[in-house]
Amino acid sequence: MNEHEPKYKSMTKTEIAGVMVMVSIMSLAGMVGPTTWARIALGKKKLPPYEGQTTGDIDVTDVWDTIDLNDRDEVKKYLHECGRLRHPVSNTHTVAQEDFMVEMKNKSVSFPKGTIIYIPMQLASIDESVYGDTTFAFNHKRKNLCPFSTIFHSVGESTNGRICPGRHVAENMMIDVMIALGRARREK
Repeated sequence: MNEHEPKYKSMTKTEIAGVMVMVSIMSLAGMVGPTTWARIALGKKKLPPYEGQTTGDIDVTDVWDTIDLNDRDEVKKYLHECGRLRHPVSNTHTVAQEDFMVEMKNKSVSFPKGTIIYIPMQLASIDESVYGDTTFAFNHKRKNLCPFSTIFHSVGESTNGRICPGRHVAENMMIDVMIALGRARREK
């Protein structure tokens, strides 16, 4: 492609690259994440069978069938609890801004600046120091569920420069979908 062509709205290569990146991000935020989240909340994607826990045996639809579908906040909490126990997008990454060293198996291992660091966000959602002895139980009414939620790659509304750009679109869309499907399910 050549820059400044009318068919590309006279954009530069940098501008077109930015558009391509945003399309990728919004695809993930608008389709992949919510589709996975819906499969979890609809009981089509089971909760993980964490070692030594019975989480894998939980049928989330048993809870969905009891929530007040006229209460958007309760539906939101149900969705967040589903996502807490099985993240729709379970990991993220960062790039090291300087050389660093970590201790692994009693050895110091060095990594250079520019190293891509994988962050398993799912682990934050099952941290027993945050959720206590009910960490592996399904409780959409648990205290501080949404403020501590990491399903949008932040901690609640707090962010250190990283949060799902489609968060509010995905969250409101999912609440609407779960209410509509819940009503249809109950009429059946």
